[in-house]
Amino acid sequence: MQVKKDRYLVLDLCGNYYVRITIPAYMRHLFEQKRYFVKSTGTSDIRQARLFRDAIAVEWARLREQVKPKEASKIEKAIEELKSASTSAFEMPMPQFSSVQSGGVPTLLMMRDIYILKFSEKRKLTTLSKTNKAVEVLLLHLKKRDVKLKDVNRTTVTAWIDSLKEDKAAQTIQNYISSLAQIWDLARNRYHDAPQDNPWRGHALEAKSSKVSYQPFTVSELAKVFSALEGDEEMQAVTLIGMYSGMRLNEICSLKSESIKTVEGVLCFEIKEGKTKSAARIVPVHSQLKDLVITLQQKPYDGFLFYRASITDRADGKRSTWHTQRFTRAKRKALGENGNEYKVFHSLRGMFISQLDREKIPEDRIALLAGHERGNTESFKTYSKNSASPAELSEYIEKVAFEIKSSNN
Repeated sequence: MQVKKDRYLVLDLCGNYYVRITIPAYMRHLFEQKRYFVKSTGTSDIRQARLFRDAIAVEWARLREQVKPKEASKIEKAIEELKSASTSAFEMPMPQFSSVQSGGVPTLLMMRDIYILKFSEKRKLTTLSKTNKAVEVLLLHLKKRDVKLKDVNRTTVTAWIDSLKEDKAAQTIQNYISSLAQIWDLARNRYHDAPQDNPWRGHALEAKSSKVSYQPFTVSELAKVFSALEGDEEMQAVTLIGMYSGMRLNEICSLKSESIKTVEGVLCFEIKEGKTKSAARIVPVHSQLKDLVITLQQKPYDGFLFYRASITDRADGKRSTWHTQRFTRAKRKALGENGNEYKVFHSLRGMFISQLDREKIPEDRIALLAGHERGNTESFKTYSKNSASPAELSEYIEKVAFEIKSSNN
C-alpha cells in the first residue's frame, strides 16, 4: 500500500508524532461514534513515526474495505429482484408474463430479465453479465431505453455490427451476438407475438480465426518480467503459482485458505469451479511453492490468499482484474511495447503444459492438471479410483522447472 509521505501524521506540543485518521460515518459505530482515530507513535523521530503510521494505515485500509457498504451491480439487483418475484410466485401462483405489454410484443429489457431469471441457477454469473452487457451496448447504439423485439431487424443488426468493428474484437462482437440470439430464441419459444425470424443468426464473423495464440516467454524474458515485479510480493507470488501450477489467473486469484487441502498426504490446490466444467480439479502444490502457499494460507485476507483479490468486487465475479493490469505493466516495462503483445500471464499456463508434454506425460494426465476436457470423462473425478491419484499427479508437477530466482522461495 502506498501512503503519502506524512499523511495521517500530526506533531503534538511535546514534539512527538501521533496518527490521526478521519473515521467515515459507516465505521463510527466500531469506534464509539468517534470522528477520529488517534494513536500516539511514542516517538519524535519522523522515520520511526512513518513506520508506525504505515503499519496502522495498512490495517485501517483492510478494515475499511471489509465494512464499506458495497452497492450491488445492476445485474445482481436484477437477479435478486427476479428471484424474489419467483419465490412470491411459488407461494401465490399467478400467471407470470402471461400477457405482454407494449401491444402484445415483448421488449428487449423484459426478455433480458426473463432470460436472467430462467438461467440464474444454471449459468455462471460471468455468462449472465455478458448477456446484460450485450443488451446495454445495443440500446446505447439505438439511443433507446428499451425496444420491441419486432423493431430490431437484420438491417439494424448488421449496422450495429459494422459500428462495433471499429473498436471491438471479433470475438467480443460474436459474444454479443450469441447472447442476443438466445434472448430472441427464448422470446420466440415463449410468445406468439414474438418475431419468428431471429436476426442474430447467420452472421459469419469467423471470430475463432481472429484469435492469435499466446506466445511463451523465453527464460531471459520471464526473468526480466519477474524482476520488474520486485517489491510487489503479491504479484510475484501469483506469478510463481502460475508458473508451477498451470492455473488460470482468475483461478489463482480466487483461491481461499480453504482451497489449500491435504489429499491422501499431498498438499493440493482445490479448484471447485472455473471457466469450464473441466476446470474443477485438484492440483498438487509444487515443492517450489510449498513454503509460500503455507505462509499465504496462514494470513488470509477476508478468506482470500491475496489482498488485491479480496477487495476486487465485480459483477462477473472475477478477482483478477488488478493482477492482469499489474502483470501487463511489468511486462511492458521489462520487454518494451512492441513485439510482445501475445506474451501475457496466460503464456505461463502454456509453458507449464509444454513442459509436461516434453516430459512425455500422458495427455489425459495433462488435461487433469490443466482442467481441460477429457472426452466423456466427468470433470471432477480426481479423488476417484478410476482417475489419477494426487501422488501420481504430484510426480508430474515436480517435472516442471523454471530458472527464476525469487525471494519467495
